[in-house]
Amino acid sequence: MVAISEVMATALQAYRVGNLVQAEWLCNQVLEQQQTYVPALHLLGAIAQQTGRLESAIAHYERAITLDPRHAEAHGNLAVAFQERGEWENAATHFQRSLALNPNHAPTHFNAGNLALTQKRLDEAILHYQHAIALNPNYARAYTNLGNAFRAQGQLEAAIVQYQQVLTLVPTDAQAYTNFGNALQAQGQPEAAIAYYQSALALQPTNAEVYFNLGNAFRLMMQAENAIAHYQQALTLKPYWAAVHSNLALCLQEEQHYEAAIAHFQQAVDLEPTDAEAHNNLGVMLYEMNELARAIAHCQQAIDLQPEFAEAHLNLSMALLANGDYHQGFREYEWRWQAQDAKQPSLPGSRWDGSALEGRTLLLYTEQGLGDAIQFIRYVPLLARQHRVLVECPNPLLRLFGMIPNVELIPQGSSLPAFDVHLPLMSLPYILGTTLETIPHQVPYLSVPADCKWSIADRTHSLETSTESSSERATGKRVDPPLRLGIVWASGLPKDPRQRRFSRNRTAPLTAFMNRLRPLKVELYSLQVGVHAADIARYGFQTCLHDLSSQLRDFGDTAAAIDQLDLIISVDTAVAHLAGALAKPVWIVLPFAGDWRWLLHRKDSPWYPTMRLFRQPSPGDWEGVMAEVVQALEERLDHEHSS
Repeated sequence: MVAISEVMATALQAYRVGNLVQAEWLCNQVLEQQQTYVPALHLLGAIAQQTGRLESAIAHYERAITLDPRHAEAHGNLAVAFQERGEWENAATHFQRSLALNPNHAPTHFNAGNLALTQKRLDEAILHYQHAIALNPNYARAYTNLGNAFRAQGQLEAAIVQYQQVLTLVPTDAQAYTNFGNALQAQGQPEAAIAYYQSALALQPTNAEVYFNLGNAFRLMMQAENAIAHYQQALTLKPYWAAVHSNLALCLQEEQHYEAAIAHFQQAVDLEPTDAEAHNNLGVMLYEMNELARAIAHCQQAIDLQPEFAEAHLNLSMALLANGDYHQGFREYEWRWQAQDAKQPSLPGSRWDGSALEGRTLLLYTEQGLGDAIQFIRYVPLLARQHRVLVECPNPLLRLFGMIPNVELIPQGSSLPAFDVHLPLMSLPYILGTTLETIPHQVPYLSVPADCKWSIADRTHSLETSTESSSERATGKRVDPPLRLGIVWASGLPKDPRQRRFSRNRTAPLTAFMNRLRPLKVELYSLQVGVHAADIARYGFQTCLHDLSSQLRDFGDTAAAIDQLDLIISVDTAVAHLAGALAKPVWIVLPFAGDWRWLLHRKDSPWYPTMRLFRQPSPGDWEGVMAEVVQALEERLDHEHSS
């Protein structure tokens, strides 16, 4: 009869070469002779674990440990099995017992580190990996996971050192190149990361993860075409990867391929229906396509999944407001502080809740853009009639807002006088319960400051215009004064990076304005300030467009200029708000999906009675919307000429 030890030796050899069926059969033969033979029970547990039969593996390990409580390797393997089954506490217990019995076993330290890394106990994971490496300096997998733990802690330089060590030990380790690239990308070095990803791809040309990472790196470098191509390749290899669909959709959205973006966002949601971020992204994209009902549904779904998801609340608010639901929309808009980078100032006293002031002093402070301040300052005169109201105000608006009666202005950044309650200006519609029907729309509610009276005629020189035909000059016939038209074509750049894409959508090329307006019998005046004022010289329009930018020191001067013009045509900017607040005729040229305050499918604004809205017929179509503007302008000119 063959000795049990010889049979077990044969079983172990079969196990090592991967002949698990023979190894299992031999172990069972041993147990038929001796049911309590621990090495056979332990090996059966390892075979069952390797073939995915966790329940059987755990049973064999537990039987072995019952018979030999000091079997360190059985404790370690049982811990791994419990970890695979998600029983982390049991796993931790048996790792501790295994290491107490054999503290110098590198694989157990490695596996215990993996459990700690999974549980995000990073310091503990790092210690275990370092123990494993101290016991086995050539333990490449331990270096890899130690690097991953350092990267999870944000210690990117330390992570890179570990990945370098892996590549020293195993130069063909594709995952090490990928990890190295991930660390470099986290350091803000996407170009360097790309080189490592490409090395990984040379070793594993069908690795979808590497294509995904390359897509992310190219997107960070603003190389949209390359990013899209690599995301698409990742999906070719792994079609049901929700994160790739999401990132591809974000890239397509930035490139204004809206229908394709919606399709991939929808795929991401279908694949991961409990992913709040995916629902939020789809909601934003649907908002940009004016599909407000669907946008609201997906933003609400994101909130249902993650109730404190501030950005989803903010996006929901904008969709609700654009849809005319001011009651719920302004309530949700209060999430803007948590969703954006801006922080509410730390102020004494309490936030005003709309209750009777009864002699208390109210401090209002501006936020976000200057146009927002101009729009919502309309509420202040209503409050200031009966109460003491202070307004903390940015310098460009001081002279303009100084014309509001009974209001004390404090320059932004100055020391604040005593007050009792405070509120951000844009929370007034919520606190006061504004609906579409109750918007304070009486204009003008602003006026030109007394010290801003200056003449456009005195500060501009004659330009070559088409206001007088050669036949009129030859006959000496009286020419009616031409229409004075002020234009603004570019929006400012918001501080919050997440709002910058919307700002870009609101900026038109100057050529889209001038190619349409220049042939008309009008005098053109630019109210554009900032970097885009240089567009006039850049595109050679100095001879037909008066540049007023040097005269516009603040919005008081801008108000004085607007007061002398007949009509303002502007993209969605503070100048448009100012013209509306001054009760000046103003036409706003809006992107396909305008800001929430302009609602949908309206040519008028409940906020500004003298305003007319023109919308792009399709995303990005400035030529199309300007054609509609010029048609309306020609009709106005014909009417004025005939009358």
